Amino acid sequence: MARIRTIKPEFFTSEDIVSLSPLARLLYIALWCEADKEGRLTWKPLTFKLRYLPGDSVDINDLCAEIVEQGLVVLYGNGLAVIPQFAVHQHINPRESESKLPAPEEVDASGTREQRADDAQGGREGKGREGVKAYVPSEAGDVTPAKPDCPHQRIIDLYHEVLPMCPQVRDWTPARATQLRARWNEDKERQVLSYWQRLFEYVKTCDFLVGKAGKEPFFADLEWITKSANFTKIREGKYENRRAA
Repeated sequence: MARIRTIKPEFFTSEDIVSLSPLARLLYIALWCEADKEGRLTWKPLTFKLRYLPGDSVDINDLCAEIVEQGLVVLYGNGLAVIPQFAVHQHINPRESESKLPAPEEVDASGTREQRADDAQGGREGKGREGVKAYVPSEAGDVTPAKPDCPHQRIIDLYHEVLPMCPQVRDWTPARATQLRARWNEDKERQVLSYWQRLFEYVKTCDFLVGKAGKEPFFADLEWITKSANFTKIREGKYENRRAA
């Protein structure tokens, strides 16, 4: 159920907000309307897309990943989320209903807490594979990363080394960093450099991705490779060379 929320002028110049892509900022505001008076909500990326961005051609998985990566939303339990700074910035109508969702610490105490980080990328509504960097509250109440940091520069170096024919990375923007980090955190198998070297070596064997096929040669750059939809297609072998029957 959507609710009426307020937005302060300083929101637009906040450091953690300006690093988001424009549509991720809009989605973050929309999540305030999803949240109850305690800042808790059920994490349903596909529903968010239909409800708040129905006319936009955008990957809701990547937008959700940006918001979670920035620590603006913390995932917990089985398909639940909380906006840590919600109470600081919102003045709630006293007549609003009490939260019906458990607090993160209540879920932790029950021993049933399962961090579903891939829900940030919309694997399935309410459930998902292990995915983007999960955040867990520490004893001091701070928010700390639960997964190893993505070694961006080392992956970029591998990309340059294995695929020198493809476009070189010149600017590593926050959006590109978020996209690569999301792919890194989706699966423990990907959290080693050897995985990325094998991936790039595989891409090198796909003629279409390295300018060896088609009338107008196409070269896959790192941003294109790590985009959620393209990454999945590569892993499914959609670009493998195939002989004509």
